Amino acid sequence: MGSLHSAPDPASAVDVPTKHKQTEVVPEPTQSAEAAPASAATSTEQHVEDVVVVDAADAEPAVEEAALVTAETPVDVAAEALAAAPVDALAVAAAVSENAAPATPVDLHALTYDELPDKRRVWPGAPGSREEGLGRLCLLTPDVVAAAAASCIRTGQRVALNWDLTKLDIANFNRAPTQHHITSLLGGAGFDDVYIFNPQQSSQWDGLRHFSSPYPGSSERLFYGGVTSGDITNRSNTRIGMQHWAQEGIVGRGVLLDYVEYARQHLPGLVYKALSDHAIPLSVLQDIARVQGVTFQRGDILFVRIGLTREWDDAMSPVDKLAYAQSKNPQHAGVEGTEEMLRWIWDTGFAAVAGDAVSFEVYPPQKEYARGAGQPAVPGVFMHEYLLPAWGVPVGELFDLEALSRMCIAHNRWTFFITSSPLNMPGGVSSPPNCLAIF
Repeated sequence: MGSLHSAPDPASAVDVPTKHKQTEVVPEPTQSAEAAPASAATSTEQHVEDVVVVDAADAEPAVEEAALVTAETPVDVAAEALAAAPVDALAVAAAVSENAAPATPVDLHALTYDELPDKRRVWPGAPGSREEGLGRLCLLTPDVVAAAAASCIRTGQRVALNWDLTKLDIANFNRAPTQHHITSLLGGAGFDDVYIFNPQQSSQWDGLRHFSSPYPGSSERLFYGGVTSGDITNRSNTRIGMQHWAQEGIVGRGVLLDYVEYARQHLPGLVYKALSDHAIPLSVLQDIARVQGVTFQRGDILFVRIGLTREWDDAMSPVDKLAYAQSKNPQHAGVEGTEEMLRWIWDTGFAAVAGDAVSFEVYPPQKEYARGAGQPAVPGVFMHEYLLPAWGVPVGELFDLEALSRMCIAHNRWTFFITSSPLNMPGGVSSPPNCLAIF
C-alpha cells in the first residue's frame, strides 16, 4: 500500500511509572563510630536480605538534617557524614551510591499496549542492528518456531500462498505491470529470465522501508527506528532493509481467520465487494476465532481472508479492473483501523499480519467507525502508520488464501506452519513472500 494519507492519532503516549525505592542499611549493634567508614564503603554491596526498604517520603526530613551524599563526594567525607547521619539519611545515600546496581532494561516487546511509553516509537534495537532490522519478528525465536513445527506439521501437505505475479496487471498508484523477458543463452542452447516487477503488483510483504509516519517534533515523516527518506534514497545505506528478514525468514505458526467463509455461514444477508470501504471490526474477528476454535499464541502470524484474489480472478471484467486502476480514490476492504484493533494486534503478540486484501486494513483510512444503536462511533486510525514505522510489524498483502481456506476446511483446523523467504536484497523495501503453509 503506498498512499501517504494520515488519520488523527487518538492514542497519546503513556508513561510507564518507575518504582523508586530507598535502601536503609542497619548497622550491627556492636558497630562503633570508628568502624562506620568501612561499613559505609561496602554497604551497597550487601545482599537484598540485609537491607530494609523504606518509603522515599520518610527519608525527606533526614535530607534536611544531614549533608546530602552523592556519587561525587570523597569517600572519607561521605563515610564521616553517613556515620553521623540519622538512619533515614543513609537510605538516601544508598540510592545515589555509584555502586548501586543499574536498572534492568525494559523489554518493550513484553509490555502491553497500554504500558508502552510511546506507542509511536517502539524502537528497542540499536541503529543498524539485527534486532532493529527484524522489528517485531524478534518474537519468532528458535523455541517459538520449533514449537510451531511440532504442533502444526502433521500430514506434510503444502499450500502456496503466492498469487500469480502477473495477476494485478493493471494496478493503482501508477504502478507498472510486471515484465518477464526470456533471453537465449549460447545460441539457443539455454535460456535466461529477466524480471522487472514491483512486488506491490502481487503477493508481498511490506518491509520497514515501505511506509512512514508523522512524528511530533520532527520536521519530516520517519520510518522505523527514526530512519528518514534521505536514508532510504541513499543507496549506500541499507538500514532496516529486507536483508534482515531474508537472513532468518518469516517462519512460525500461521493462523487464518476466514472472513469469507464466516460471512457465508453467519452473515447470510451481507453483500460486499473487496474493492470497497467495507471494514471488518475486531468483534467479528474475535467471533471468527471462536467459531473456528482458534486460540492465539505469542508469535503467531495472522492471516485474514476477505476474498480479493477470488473476486479479481472470477468476478471482475477487464473493464472493472481498468476502472479500479484509473480511480483517483481507490477503495480497499480490510480490517477496521481502530485503536482497539491496534491494542489487540499488539497484546495478542502477532509477529506479522497478512491477508488477501490490497492493504490489509480498510483504505482510505476512515475518520470513524459506526457502532450499534445508541453507541458512539469509534475514532479511526491509519494502522499502517503504527504497524510498520512504529512497531516493525510486517504487513502482508494480496496473499492468495483460496487454497489455504479449502485446506483448513478439509482439516477442520485453521493453524499451520508458515515458511516465507523474502528476497535477500540489501536495502530492499518489499518482497514477494515465497510463502508456503504446511499442514
